[in-house]
Amino acid sequence: MELLNNINVERSILSSILYDYTLLEDINTFLNPNDFYLYVHQKIYKVILELYKNDIPIEETFILKKLKKDSISEKALLEIIATTPIANVQVYALEIKEISRKRQINNIINIIKKQLLEETVLSDDLLLLITKEVEQIENDVAVKENTTKEILIELKNDMEKAALNGEIIGQKTGLKALDNIIGAFEDGDLIVVAARPSMGKTSFISAITNKSLEDGRGVLIESLEMPAKKILARLISARSGEYLSDIKKGLIRNRTKFYEAANFFACENLVIHDKTYPTIIQLQSRIKRVLKINKNIKNIFIDHTGKIQLDGKTREDIEIGYITNMLKKIARDFQIRVFLLQQLNRSVETRDNKRPKLSDLKNSGNIEEDADIVLGLYRESYYKTKEKNEYEKDIENAEIIVLKNRDGETRTAKVSFEGKCARFVDKIVVPVVIEYSN
Repeated sequence: MELLNNINVERSILSSILYDYTLLEDINTFLNPNDFYLYVHQKIYKVILELYKNDIPIEETFILKKLKKDSISEKALLEIIATTPIANVQVYALEIKEISRKRQINNIINIIKKQLLEETVLSDDLLLLITKEVEQIENDVAVKENTTKEILIELKNDMEKAALNGEIIGQKTGLKALDNIIGAFEDGDLIVVAARPSMGKTSFISAITNKSLEDGRGVLIESLEMPAKKILARLISARSGEYLSDIKKGLIRNRTKFYEAANFFACENLVIHDKTYPTIIQLQSRIKRVLKINKNIKNIFIDHTGKIQLDGKTREDIEIGYITNMLKKIARDFQIRVFLLQQLNRSVETRDNKRPKLSDLKNSGNIEEDADIVLGLYRESYYKTKEKNEYEKDIENAEIIVLKNRDGETRTAKVSFEGKCARFVDKIVVPVVIEYSN
């Protein structure tokens, strides 16, 4: 198609670079060799980039010397040299990039058309193929390599901001004991929150969601197990202090606090999805869609891994590995934080000490490798009351165990858990009542 190439513009861009090599600084951050339509233009541009990177003069002699290895004739280079250079090279380079992306999209369309005729090909396979090909196009941008000097400047700026604020720049949890250990969750982090059922994984979401929104950072909750209405009720309960059971019954003790909490969460910065058992592709697509629409989303919660539909075409640990890789990539690409809630193995229940360990994670090898931080939730009272067939007290001791911390220490944060409000809070010392006998 004529609309999918512009050879004259390609030739003019290359001619302009040969005339003034400094123009590369304006276009090498996005224009790749494969963006050129003609193979010979691809090879010449690639050679120019190699010479530029190695501080070798971008001159006819050096270019021809390298082109001979690829059997490229001198005639093609002479045609470029004879072409009149153009002004505003960056504008024309962006045009070539746009045409290149359209060619790639056209190639995907042709591949899909062929695949659709194959009866054995499933729709999920086609969706996976489309997703991977589209992602490749999105990532097909030449990235300018930062020099050590530029990285040090960025590091220094971060240090100065942290010093000015008196703390690490990032997302705080709102729980002092935990913040004292990890400092803050930083951009690009994949955080795994692991626990047995009923230990408080969703309550932990509430704590960070509340703090994140207070800090002006948006939150996306992918609730794959619990309906959005129940998630919202837990958030309101945790913030207002109203008992979750009372909210369900409509028995509100402090209506002012309740409605203040309800209004706090009625905002565009909080997005909740509650469609169960999405495929990996569906989950990835809807997360990216929200991130592109709402640029203020800085924290994502996935609740939980076990509710993501696996293809079943390979080992479960490999598929879990694909999920964690995908989430880690999203965290880094969008410079946000992704929290993945994960259920621990039942083997925990067989031990006397039921505190979580890294080895208790299902398919722990993949999760351990990709996660920057792994947190384990533990409440001794849950097991004790379960054994005695009793109810837990309103306020119980709880532990958030830092099982892995790529940039810091690993130890236990002592906190409290208020079951009726479904929330973790800073440690509350409950006075011991001593009864004296007469």
